[in-house]
Amino acid sequence: MYPLVGLNLLRLLSENLIADFHTTLERIDLAQLQSNPYIVHPVKLEQALMEGSYKKVWQARAEVPTPEYLFFMDILMATIRNEVASCAEKSYSSLPFDDAKSVLFFTSMDELLRFAQERRWAVSPSEKRITFPSTAENTRMFQGETIMKQTLAYARELERIV
Repeated sequence: MYPLVGLNLLRLLSENLIADFHTTLERIDLAQLQSNPYIVHPVKLEQALMEGSYKKVWQARAEVPTPEYLFFMDILMATIRNEVASCAEKSYSSLPFDDAKSVLFFTSMDELLRFAQERRWAVSPSEKRITFPSTAENTRMFQGETIMKQTLAYARELERIV
């Protein structure tokens, strides 16, 4: 029974259904939560995800309690990879191949290049860089001066009223 419960927990994590994951955990006996390897593995994964320790999640792939877990571990890593890729697109204009490969947990350059092609990133083999597409959302700048002027104007108005 517990191998299936553990697989279900891992499925919920891989689909990013964290609330359902916690609801399922509440139904499991506390002793099993702390000692059953089929349950402990997904719980540790969830803790690593909440910490943002994706490397721990990647390393946990080698510690699965049964080979059936690998299917959902691959889905979970794909989910993490897509989230990290979305953040990288917004945070950087480009990344060197090696950095992108490392941050996206790829083991080969071919995997990285296929992923870059799927996401329509510009690949420059001569510079060994991936360039992310620029969108209006990515290039929107913080307009601090305007905000400060408005805040000061509101403060003057409040001072005048009081």
